[in-house]
Amino acid sequence: MGKIIKKHIKSLIVITIFLIVCNFLSSLHPYVMKQVLDIDFSKENIEKIILQFIIIYTLIHVLFAIFKNVKNILVNKAMARILKDIREKLFNKVLKFRMATFNKYNSAELYTRLTVDVDNLFTLFFGVLNIIVNNVFYIIFMIIMMYVANVKLALIGTVTIGVVAIIVYVHTKILSALQDEIHKKRDKENKEFSELYNKSKLTYLFKLQDKNIRKSNKLFKSELDTRKKYIFIHHFPYWILTVVQSIGIYAILHYALNIDTTISLGSIYLVLFYTKECKSPLEIIFNQLEEIQTCIISYKRIKVLLNENNDEIIENGEYIENLNGDIELQNVCMKYEKELILKNLSFIIKKGSKVTIAGRTGVGKTTLTNVLMKLYDIERGKILIGGYDISKISTKCLRDNISYISQTPYIFADTVRNNITLGNKDITGQDIYDLVYEIGVENLFDKLSEGLDTKIKISQLSYGELQIIAFIRAILHKANIYIFDEPTSNMDSKTERMIQNIIDKISEKSTVIIIAHRKSTIESSDKIIYLKDGQIDMIVNKELI
Repeated sequence: MGKIIKKHIKSLIVITIFLIVCNFLSSLHPYVMKQVLDIDFSKENIEKIILQFIIIYTLIHVLFAIFKNVKNILVNKAMARILKDIREKLFNKVLKFRMATFNKYNSAELYTRLTVDVDNLFTLFFGVLNIIVNNVFYIIFMIIMMYVANVKLALIGTVTIGVVAIIVYVHTKILSALQDEIHKKRDKENKEFSELYNKSKLTYLFKLQDKNIRKSNKLFKSELDTRKKYIFIHHFPYWILTVVQSIGIYAILHYALNIDTTISLGSIYLVLFYTKECKSPLEIIFNQLEEIQTCIISYKRIKVLLNENNDEIIENGEYIENLNGDIELQNVCMKYEKELILKNLSFIIKKGSKVTIAGRTGVGKTTLTNVLMKLYDIERGKILIGGYDISKISTKCLRDNISYISQTPYIFADTVRNNITLGNKDITGQDIYDLVYEIGVENLFDKLSEGLDTKIKISQLSYGELQIIAFIRAILHKANIYIFDEPTSNMDSKTERMIQNIIDKISEKSTVIIIAHRKSTIESSDKIIYLKDGQIDMIVNKELI
């Protein structure tokens, strides 16, 4: 954040200068009125003097309007640029997170940071800070003008303003704590809603609607109670502020009319005017301080994301042009937080072979593929591909040589073409159709209304059809190693046979690793590695199947 502010420091200095000039001009016209009230009307050239004051008064207002408009334009442009840089930096930061960092946040938290909190930050810079700084300068100039008029009356006015400021400060601290509590409750609600939404089918099947409603209502009731407390405290100090200001005004009049009667009418008017006028900017600041609490909380949340120092830098390390060859694991251990998932795994996958990783759910099959692609770091041990330690080669190199299909197809709300090519201009439409006909899934593509430029609507395609698109994407990126996580789990037997045939062709030139339970997939493999509790339970070679 500091670097972004430093980048725009010149614009901020210019804006500050315009703020100072605007508020000086704004506080100057009552001083002109003070001078008018102190005029000796018995003078012969009184008309000329009054005309001069009218011209000065008008000129002040004209200059104020000009400087204010220029200042607003400068503020809008500068804040828009700053927020653009913050949004860009935040999104780029999140996209560089390691998977371990992503796991620290649930989807609702990240979504809130990238949308609501960024919008609140825009409000902070664009509105709240601008208004607060503007009114702070205005109050400062009003106090200065009071002292110029009369020091003793100004002291009474300053004490009045100071008491009001203390009340505002204490009130703001209490509101800040309550606002923080409300946000924590709101985050808990969002997390609960996200979980219920993702498991909505389970809710209906097991008739959990009433239970979930009661649970949600309890959370809403807790937030409501805190908000009621917040509303009461928010409105409580207004009558106190009015009483304090009234006492201050009475003290000024009492001193001027009973103690020091030499004080001019203009000076009395000026100090009274500014003492009363201070209430308006203080109330504006007071109202904005309520808003600033939300903005500051959002700022702190965004700062937490920006301060994450475990970024994935995919270019670090050696780049091997053609990373191919045997895959070897030597006593590989890996854990999530404190739980050890992979325990001393050691095996070799020969170049060009087709290997199946099998075992019950939760034994570490998917975790094994994750560490092969450096989505997670291993705790100890070594992974070699083609004789190269993958911890020494760049992540970009590794992933350029690996194509992956997950059990759940990752499909974007974009065209079929873009979902397959992922921006790779070397993959042509003809390449896509050649593979489509080779696999034998042309029926899926023939029904696309705009061919490859048809935008995918996930609800209109079956799970198996989405998996086919993801499969075509992986194949066309022409890797040396292919990893398939249950690739045919949601396909009918006919489509499965097509996929098995193309996998067999791929394995003639590339290494294929499959996570599977189906007997047909296991039987066609060159080697089967059975896992149990994160360890190798058994390795079966093809000749023994």
